[in-house]
Amino acid sequence: MTVHEAYAPQQEDDRQRLMTEPVQGVLSFLLIEDHPMYAEGFRSAIHRIFPRARLQVASSGSAARPLLAHQPFDLVFLDINLPDVNGLDLLVDLQNEGIWQPIAILTGAVDALAVETARRRGALGLISKRSDDTCLESICSRLLAGDTAFEIGPSSLSPGETLEDITSRELEVLQKLATGLENSQICKELGISDSTLRTHLRALFQKMQVPNRTACVVKGIRLGWV
Repeated sequence: MTVHEAYAPQQEDDRQRLMTEPVQGVLSFLLIEDHPMYAEGFRSAIHRIFPRARLQVASSGSAARPLLAHQPFDLVFLDINLPDVNGLDLLVDLQNEGIWQPIAILTGAVDALAVETARRRGALGLISKRSDDTCLESICSRLLAGDTAFEIGPSSLSPGETLEDITSRELEVLQKLATGLENSQICKELGISDSTLRTHLRALFQKMQVPNRTACVVKGIRLGWV
């Protein structure tokens, strides 16, 4: 037997070990969120805060289940409003099945009821979709250190982040935009003319202080309006 032949099995063992062992210092996150634009914005924020982090995205509870069952994550960010299941119900189901992961709930509105509900269901924290990078980094750092994060801070809503000035029809338009419909389709579904739709869009852009429909939808998702 040559030296190369004797060493080959050890090389293969080392290669397999390197493929299966996690890379030291690399954080592994899972985002369970069905809105692609919000998910992309969240991914960008996570990579700004944790440049070496790996973030996987699941768009539904059913897509997330096999990942949660077979992969350990440093943090899981779970949206409440998923297309196939309520996020809080999914959290309880996972625990009943013996699947324990460090899960923080994502929500558009952080209030006392939301905090208490998330805590009772077994979440480690509650993260507002309005959180900026500084707030998100603070919460994630605490959760990664084994702490919880449920405080309700003072309101930090900026102009364009309250529903008080948004009419019910404008909100309907925003929700239709979030589904990806074209203007003609929105007009047909709402029974309005193209000029009326454009009036609603201009009003939305002005009130929400955004430049276009994409930014309008992204902000609407972040605020929990859609």
